[in-house]
Amino acid sequence: YQDRQQRFLSETDLERLKAKLLAYLECEIDTRGYVTGKGWAHSIAHVADTFDELVLHPELDETEFSDVLEALWSKVMIPTIYVHDEDERILNPIFGLLDRGMDEQELIVLLENLPARLSVYKQELESEQYWQVVHNVKTFLKSFLVKLHDTDRHTLQTAVLLTLKNV
Repeated sequence: YQDRQQRFLSETDLERLKAKLLAYLECEIDTRGYVTGKGWAHSIAHVADTFDELVLHPELDETEFSDVLEALWSKVMIPTIYVHDEDERILNPIFGLLDRGMDEQELIVLLENLPARLSVYKQELESEQYWQVVHNVKTFLKSFLVKLHDTDRHTLQTAVLLTLKNV
């Protein structure tokens, strides 16, 4: 946010920041939200907020949108139930990418592939873990629909609805 206002980071610094955020998101396994007695861990929500600022940065090139989208998308399909609105926080940078001109078709392809990915997960995961992933996916898709409600993105809205019905 500050760099968007004052432009003090170099292109190299921004590239390094993006790379580190992507690596962090890939490696993060602590997906807890609020931890009783300790406070907010909320790593997924906080990194989603950071990506939200990054996608708004004018130096983020369109060629980098797919990397960010894939990284965020991967955190929807985890075998730990999100309970502190992580789904909504993950959606914020995705909508930022759309607002910056990302092709909706990239999201539609991910949506269309969700049922097949879940089928693979069903074979690979223990039953409880699989159903936790299904819960996260359904919650994410419902939040996605709500966020799309007041937009003109009817094709994307239809794709989300069809995916939700097929999950």
